[in-house]
Amino acid sequence: MKKNLSLEIIKEERKKSRIDKISTLIKKTISEVFLTFDLNYDNGKNVFIMVSHVELSSDGKSAKVFLETINNFSFDYEQVLKIITNNSSRIKKEFSSKIELRYTPKLKFELVNNK
Repeated sequence: MKKNLSLEIIKEERKKSRIDKISTLIKKTISEVFLTFDLNYDNGKNVFIMVSHVELSSDGKSAKVFLETINNFSFDYEQVLKIITNNSSRIKKEFSSKIELRYTPKLKFELVNNK
């Protein structure tokens, strides 16, 4: 039996656990969406994007999705960001149709620079 546990600490742990579970679900769903979309550079080469991690706000209404590209040899930060912003409405629409949450969080995409 654990000693010195107050009710607030237990509630905080439950809240963190819930946020972690929802973040994992968002990461999985966004990854599935990126697998179904065909994202290309201007020259026609495919862009392979993977989800690094997701930071969900404490109320669950917004989420920052951190993205990385797999093909780093042709990594152009501005061009990948342009591709994501041009397709963000399609990505968000597909995401909201696939996820099963009471409130669909608003997504904000950010690229992780591995250089």
